[in-house]
Amino acid sequence: MSFLLVGALAGCSQKKLGDTSAVTSAVISNEPSQSDQSTKHAGQAESIIHESADILYYDNGYPYIHDVLTNNTDNTITETEYCMLAYDQNGAPLKLYWNFLDNNAECSYDYVVRTDNVNLLPCQTEHYNGGWSLYDGEKMTDVPQVGNGEANQVAYSLFCLKEVVFENGSVWSNPDYDTFFQTYAGKQIDIDTLQNYYPYTYDLKMSAEQNKF
Repeated sequence: MSFLLVGALAGCSQKKLGDTSAVTSAVISNEPSQSDQSTKHAGQAESIIHESADILYYDNGYPYIHDVLTNNTDNTITETEYCMLAYDQNGAPLKLYWNFLDNNAECSYDYVVRTDNVNLLPCQTEHYNGGWSLYDGEKMTDVPQVGNGEANQVAYSLFCLKEVVFENGSVWSNPDYDTFFQTYAGKQIDIDTLQNYYPYTYDLKMSAEQNKF
């Protein structure tokens, strides 16, 4: 939710590459959807759910990854940091030029993104236009060529939250992030695992230290 974000500049949130090479911030609305049926009930532990991360296409044919989060907590999410990985149709890991607008960027199996304009309300599922744009040399004739078509091989993408900041100032750091990275980054992954990874639930068990900056 093909794999490379257009303008993955430090401090930026998810972006999209539209009909031109301009980068546009993702738009988040907080209207309930069918996915909201998975939101928190009274007495249920707080959590965040990665509902999906799909490879989609803009009207001009440019590929992008569109991921969806549900905020199953009592606080608004204002900031996230997450890791993205990519795999081909056989489950082989792919090295990509995630930030392909940066001439100095190098290809890698993983890419960590920090967002700072999130406004995901309690017990809501996000809905936004666009996502993390992927390089496509066949269509992006106005963008400097990078790689050898690796992004066009992307069939699956795995996302993992590393940190979440809430409006009340509390911060959740994912205690399972290192395990995720060691298990999936740069590794051949079984197709069934990739196809059934989502929805992925993060159980939030905040320590006193995590509740402070």
